[in-house]
Amino acid sequence: MDKAIIGFEVHQPFRIRNDAYWNPRFKGNPLEKFFDITLNKEVFDRVKKKCYVPATNIILNSIEKGEYEGRDTKYFFSLSGTFLEQAERWGKEVLDLFKILASTKKVEFLAQTYYHSVTSLWEDKTEWREQIKDQIQAIKDYLGYSPKIFENTELLTNPTIIDEAEKMGFSGIMAEGKESILRGSSPNYVYKKKGRKIAMFFRNYQLSDDLAFRFSMRSWNQFPLTADKYASWIKDSPGQMINIFVDYETFGEHHWPESGILDFLRWLPEELNKRGVRMFTPSDLISDAYYEIDVNGTWSWADVNKDETSWLGNVMQWAYDEAVRRTEMISKELGGEYLKAWKYFTTSDNYYYLFVGGGGPAEVHSYFSSYSTPVDAFINEFYAINSFLDEELNKLNIRNDPFFFVKNGKRSVVAWNKKQFYDILKRDEGFKDNEKYLKEWLDNEEN
Repeated sequence: MDKAIIGFEVHQPFRIRNDAYWNPRFKGNPLEKFFDITLNKEVFDRVKKKCYVPATNIILNSIEKGEYEGRDTKYFFSLSGTFLEQAERWGKEVLDLFKILASTKKVEFLAQTYYHSVTSLWEDKTEWREQIKDQIQAIKDYLGYSPKIFENTELLTNPTIIDEAEKMGFSGIMAEGKESILRGSSPNYVYKKKGRKIAMFFRNYQLSDDLAFRFSMRSWNQFPLTADKYASWIKDSPGQMINIFVDYETFGEHHWPESGILDFLRWLPEELNKRGVRMFTPSDLISDAYYEIDVNGTWSWADVNKDETSWLGNVMQWAYDEAVRRTEMISKELGGEYLKAWKYFTTSDNYYYLFVGGGGPAEVHSYFSSYSTPVDAFINEFYAINSFLDEELNKLNIRNDPFFFVKNGKRSVVAWNKKQFYDILKRDEGFKDNEKYLKEWLDNEEN
């Protein structure tokens, strides 16, 4: 192996208050009424100090040193819009560091959903597309960069998502290298979905997880993991290229600086170079996508199953998702702070905290959650989203039941009045052909 792409997921959610049910607030801006601004700032400040500033400085120094020595040190990043918002509010120095990264021309920034949301799993993809466009605009505004490669939330991928990403103009997409998807093929190649041009970069999750989850595990038979050992594993891996993709918080937050993780990050580029492994960005390798693969189902990088059940796998998650979708159109009609707050509710973390399981996956979910249990999370989150909906309905003086749309045999969007119903119809490609008839029908229904 002589090619490696190494990248980082950078995301911070706006967490729903963990006392939303027990200490309800009846007045105030919904962005502060339902979301714990104090906790969000505390978390960001801690991670900024332990990870974002020191790790980014290390990467900048590595890039500079590589240029001095006549070699490329390259990385890729996927930044959520909510991370950028928090950096704007509580970490201007972090934003400045990322701007310097962008100026080096050695770093690629990916597109993703602005709110790191689960909206790609909805039958109607309108909101999902809007969030992608918003994140792309944020990357342009903050960093002056136009993303070409797409990474869906938590690497949630299926044939529809791949097709939609290509339609949106992306030249490549990130995906988890799940065995049942690859069906005996190696993740260490650049693929194309059969019948499509978009390149697929499969994450080598074995090597990625060695770094992300096992680095500090003293019971692991490969402990301690050093940069030279890891570089040797990459070099000895068979295939065309290797894709290492982990949470950025791995460096200093998930594994504390005392573990040696920041030193690992500092020395890895040099150890790779010693072994003749060159570092690239995903876009550098687009032309290498000449292996075709046929994929089915939905998969992700989460937990043992590596599918969508980490977010939509139990009745609490389904109930929360139903409540979020019921609130979409009414939030879009109100706009402003209500629309912004609703989009925060779509963030995947809110669903992730509701996961019920055992063993390692449950420990990982619990580690990231600000709630004591999944049931505690559900009590507060479900109460918050329904209180938010009630407030919006009262604001628009709506007393009737909603109208539910069904798409592909599944519950889709929800309309509460004629305006919302009409707005939903306008999303449909066949609307213009039937616009006159539909207007007449809506008027008759209202009368």
